[in-house]
Amino acid sequence: LLIVVVVQIYPLGFSAWLATQDWTLTNSQVTEGFVGLENFAKVLNNDVFRRALRNSAIITGSAVFIEMILGIALAYLASGTSWPMRIVRTILILPMVIAPVAAGTLWRMMLNSQMGLVNYMLLELFGIRGPDWLGNADWAVVAVIIVDVWLATPFVFLVVSAGLTSIPPELHESAALDGASRIQSFWRIDIPLLMPLLLLTLMFRMLESLLSLDSIYTLTLGGPGYATFTMTYYIYTLGLRSFNLGMAAATSWLFMLFAASMLVLVFWLQRRTQTAQ
Repeated sequence: LLIVVVVQIYPLGFSAWLATQDWTLTNSQVTEGFVGLENFAKVLNNDVFRRALRNSAIITGSAVFIEMILGIALAYLASGTSWPMRIVRTILILPMVIAPVAAGTLWRMMLNSQMGLVNYMLLELFGIRGPDWLGNADWAVVAVIIVDVWLATPFVFLVVSAGLTSIPPELHESAALDGASRIQSFWRIDIPLLMPLLLLTLMFRMLESLLSLDSIYTLTLGGPGYATFTMTYYIYTLGLRSFNLGMAAATSWLFMLFAASMLVLVFWLQRRTQTAQ
């Protein structure tokens, strides 16, 4: 209980107090007074905040959806106990061991519109002139999603692979004897049994994607313009670049409410799934 109070409750209480204060470190080393909900009002009326909120929803929703589909598909394709499948599984989880900062730097070089490997391969193999990945607002969002998918799909793949090994093979054998195809077994047996695990994985991935900062920082720095400004990057710029501690704390609480609402949706889906079963 003491650890929880020190590590969680006290910082949350302090940030709630900080959100009601007018405090910019570049102006004063101490708080300049109580302002109530003024910081929250300023944040909500800020166009950059609304843009960051929308970007976070788009990037997280798109990336997590693709990661879940790819992770499940790869887990089925790479299932088995043969040595080639073991090698494939080892290769597939390699992105997990790379730090997001290093991954963002690596992809920034690969996606360079002039000298990057991605555009070079597109031109040489397919005759397609690649876009300005990091200089165009729309393509920059796509680039962030690609990096997130590349980093996180192995996690989904690993969890689903572990879940598949826990399903008794007798269920598939009985279904095959009854004339069920592999696709029918997938939808009627595997998905219902894996659903609690999939929803838990979905929750973890949504949280991690929403809180991602390092890959954004090394890949796009929130640009071009505010195209890839996410909520975490916006809070970072407020608190650690502008040193506006009051508005940064207020934004953090608004962000926490946004993340909590998405988790409530996952819990609602989980309850509906359990009721249906």
